[in-house]
Amino acid sequence: MEPLPAQPSLILQVGFIVLSILLVAMFAIALRSRWVFGIGIVWLVFTGIIGSSGLLSVFDSTPPRILLLLFPTFAATIVLGLSKWGKHLSLLPLSLLVGYQAFRIPVEILIHLAAEEGVAPPQMSWDGINLDVLSGASALLLFPFVKQIPKWGILLWNTLALCLLIWIVGVAVLSFPSAFQRLKPNNIWVTYFPFVWLPTIAVPAALIGHIAVYRKLLSRKDQQTENKH
Repeated sequence: MEPLPAQPSLILQVGFIVLSILLVAMFAIALRSRWVFGIGIVWLVFTGIIGSSGLLSVFDSTPPRILLLLFPTFAATIVLGLSKWGKHLSLLPLSLLVGYQAFRIPVEILIHLAAEEGVAPPQMSWDGINLDVLSGASALLLFPFVKQIPKWGILLWNTLALCLLIWIVGVAVLSFPSAFQRLKPNNIWVTYFPFVWLPTIAVPAALIGHIAVYRKLLSRKDQQTENKH
């Protein structure tokens, strides 16, 4: 079992816990579903227990155990985004769907803090090769003016922000101490509680948000409804 490279501060741990719970609550409110909130809490507990057990921080297998959790998580997120729940999300105002991605700003602040404390590898923060904070910052700047921006402009923004998300996921995977590691220091911290919620809660939350924007923009009926408001 690979240990954490440093002891995380209380504020860092609490920050990840609060943010993850808020994301689950936001989706439940957006979908007006207690079921979603319940399922989200179960997922939080399940992944939290696995992260606390140390099972994910063992890297003597190929693929690493953490990937056996992450690949199904990302696949399930795509399926959910294309499901009726994803359809309900796409019915929300476009400005809200764009502005929602601003949650990535506090996520990146926490990652930066983790890197400063020596918990996270520096390549995963904005001081390294993670530019995902630009997605959150641009979302914050764009959402008040969504109605004045042409459809292709929002599609371009959504695609670029999605690419930044995919990029940092790739950086994280290539930083795992495994047979295909290409980046160092090792990315161990996301296998521990509560940081396991970064790839199992925050990343899926961003991904499903991008899918909702695509569904919104590529649905003529929804686009017509949006233009009436």
